[in-house]
Amino acid sequence: MKHRIAGLLAMAGMLLVVLLASAFGSDSPSHRVHQHQTARQPDAGCDCDGSELCTHLPLVIIDTGGQEMPGEPILNDRQQEVGYTTAADGSDMISATISVISDDSRNHHPSDEPDQESSILIRIRGNSSRYFSKKNYRIKLVSDSGDGSARDLPLLGMNPENDWALHGPFLDKTLLRNYMWMNLSAEIMGYAPDVRFCEVILDGEYLGVYLLMETIKEDDYRVNLSDYEDGSSETSYLLRMDAIEDGNSINDYMQYTFKMEFSVPQENPLQIISSSGIQVLYPQLEYQTPEVIDYIQRDVSRVERGLYSSDMVSGSYDYASELDVDSFVDYYILQEFLVNNDAFSRSTYFYRDVRGRLTIGPVWDYNNVLNNFFRSFSYNRLYLPNRGWYGQLMKDEQFVQQVLDRYDQLRETYLSDEYLVSYVEDTIAYLGPAVERNDQVWGFSYDPTQLDSFQRHTPRDGETLEEINPGSYEEAVEGMVEFMLNRAHWLDENIDSLQQYCHPSKTATQWVE
Repeated sequence: MKHRIAGLLAMAGMLLVVLLASAFGSDSPSHRVHQHQTARQPDAGCDCDGSELCTHLPLVIIDTGGQEMPGEPILNDRQQEVGYTTAADGSDMISATISVISDDSRNHHPSDEPDQESSILIRIRGNSSRYFSKKNYRIKLVSDSGDGSARDLPLLGMNPENDWALHGPFLDKTLLRNYMWMNLSAEIMGYAPDVRFCEVILDGEYLGVYLLMETIKEDDYRVNLSDYEDGSSETSYLLRMDAIEDGNSINDYMQYTFKMEFSVPQENPLQIISSSGIQVLYPQLEYQTPEVIDYIQRDVSRVERGLYSSDMVSGSYDYASELDVDSFVDYYILQEFLVNNDAFSRSTYFYRDVRGRLTIGPVWDYNNVLNNFFRSFSYNRLYLPNRGWYGQLMKDEQFVQQVLDRYDQLRETYLSDEYLVSYVEDTIAYLGPAVERNDQVWGFSYDPTQLDSFQRHTPRDGETLEEINPGSYEEAVEGMVEFMLNRAHWLDENIDSLQQYCHPSKTATQWVE
């Protein structure tokens, strides 16, 4: 693979220099930090004696005092998930401390003085990832006073906040997907959660390479919305479409007309199949009065009724006055390009400032994209034009044309073969020896026979475990890059077929409620 990629880069080198200089000019966001381009590199060197871990990556050290980490799945006698473990006092998080060693002027060692320290609350997080051997964690920084009040810190050079996620790539053997595509999504869409690679030590145990990630919430540095005014029914809001838990979804038009996207049966026998729903993340729970929920339900439902009305087919519904169309165009292209099966079903976010239009995003959870799901996907078909609201938007010729024009533009810039391959190679070079250290802990996962069915890819007819589960880091990267380029080239030839969804021969004969 290395020689093939190197050859591609050599042939495209001169073109790429010109391409990036012209196409990524003054309109490109300048605030996004791509860690692999700016941080300390693996060849920076260190004069330590080698008696302990020495890394150019930031170190995150967590000490729970030996407590059991809450958040492990609880299964009933039918091996169905019925809840999660809690702390001894019944709470869903435990108190711990975090130390961050991240000074880019030197390599980092566990014995170094921390650059940042804080008390934290921590638990295991995720859906299917809770079943992985390498856990993901939710972290909330709190005051050292013990009163539980939030504490904002700019961890690893990101904007100050108290709510963070530690993502431990396990199913994604490349370690790259969330890092790469959060960064590129930010360049394309304007904001996506910021991310930084690090290595993690938990209670003295080295856990390998992790990605510290911003969570999605309303905040000046994240999704910045007008503040909620206590007592007001009109409000800005932030929503998440995900699996329904404890009936906590709003009763919007798509929900009560049964048009909401439903989850499909998973290969993981431990997951209960449940429907999707829209949950309110902002305003916060204490402000979610019946009046506020009613306002949000009616606001979302008004948009949905318009999209599903005959006016949408006739072209008389002005959806652009309600939706931030650019966000829906960019989101569709990214999710279709990456074959993200969660799009408009799981981990899908929306927000609306009380003064603005309904926007889709920010993006979240790219761990399973580019054929890294529990079951295999093909690169040579369209997956999302009928998913959720897109099934209605694709009936509009102008929307489809905007998707096609934007796709062509992105294929010359952030989604070009040259840029994507270079990004992969440069990020791997940045990780350097950390990949091998990670494999020393988790390398057993390259043998699929050592993994339960919900920790690996499941073969379909004609496939074998070994064929669809990479046997090494190099195989994992090669498989991802091959699928990515095949997907791009297939879309180049076939994305114009989206025009079938807005053609009069299709829309004129459809019965619309």
